Amino acid sequence: MENKAIAVVGLGQCSLDILGSLDRYPPVDSKCDLNNVFIQGGGPVATALVTLARLDVLSAFVGRIGGDDFGRRISRGLKDEGVDCQYLLVDKTAGSQFAFIAVEQGGGRRTIFCHRGNCRPLLVKDLPIELILSSRVLHLDGSQLEAALAAARQAKENGVTTVLDGGSWRTGIAELLPLIDHLVVSARFAEHLLPGRPVREALPLLLAYGCRAATVTDGEAGSHTLCQDGKSFYQAAFAVKAVDTTGCGDVFHGGYLYGLLQNWPLPRTVRFAAACAAIKTTALGGRTAIPTLNEVESLLAAG
Repeated sequence: MENKAIAVVGLGQCSLDILGSLDRYPPVDSKCDLNNVFIQGGGPVATALVTLARLDVLSAFVGRIGGDDFGRRISRGLKDEGVDCQYLLVDKTAGSQFAFIAVEQGGGRRTIFCHRGNCRPLLVKDLPIELILSSRVLHLDGSQLEAALAAARQAKENGVTTVLDGGSWRTGIAELLPLIDHLVVSARFAEHLLPGRPVREALPLLLAYGCRAATVTDGEAGSHTLCQDGKSFYQAAFAVKAVDTTGCGDVFHGGYLYGLLQNWPLPRTVRFAAACAAIKTTALGGRTAIPTLNEVESLLAAG
C-alpha cells in the first residue's frame, strides 16, 4: 500500500478484548455463568481506525504488540479490516495488552479488567515520519508518550491535523495537549480538571491549551463542544437499544475523524460521530456493530 493513500495515521494502544455477557454483575466471592463470550481486537486508536475502514477510509496503525497469540490475533483483526499494519511492530518475547470485559445485559454497562502487557514502548526512531507527514490526520490516545510527542510536533509543524482521544488523564499528558488541534475527551478526563463540576465547564480549560475545538463525551448524556471562535453546541445521544457500550468512545472518534476528512462543519461532524457510536452499542463487542456509511446515513435520516 502506498503511503500517499493513507489518510489517517493512528499511534497508540491496541489490545485483545475477551468479552462475556451476564445477567448482572456478581458480588465478591461468588460464581456466575456467562451468556455469551466473544473475542476481538480493541484499543482506542486501533478501533477508531477500524471504524474508518468500515467507512472506506485508508489508515495505518503505529504501535507495538507482543509475539504471543494475543498479538497475532490483534494484528490479524486489524489487517482483516483493511488497516495498514506495516508499522505495527512485534516485541517477540513480550506479552500483548488484553482485557476481560464483563457486560451486563439490559443496558450494556460493562466492567473492564485490563492487563497492559509488557511490550517495550515506542521510541522516536520507530516513527514513520514520512508516512505521518503525508497523511491528513494524526490520531493519538495519550499512550506511547515519547513517540506521541515527537509525532505530534512533526505533524503540527507540517500542517497535519492532530486529534486526541482523551480517555483518562495520564502522566505527562499536559505536555501533549498544546500540540493537539481537536481534543475529544471523556467525561472522566474532564472531571480530572474540575472535580465535581458539570463536564461542560471543563471545555474552556481544554480550549486554553490551544486546540481549535474541544468536545467532552458523556455516554447517553450526549456531548458538549466548544470552539476557538466561542461557538458551542450540545449533541444528544441517539436513542437505540444498547447491548454493549464497549468501544463507544473509540467509534465516536472514528466518526469524528471521518467528518474532519470531509471538511464538514463541526456540528455535522459530531452528529455523525454520535450516530456511529450509537449503532456500535447494538451488539456485543467493541467492533461487532461498527457501521458502514449507509447504516450511519440511515440513522441520521431517521433521527
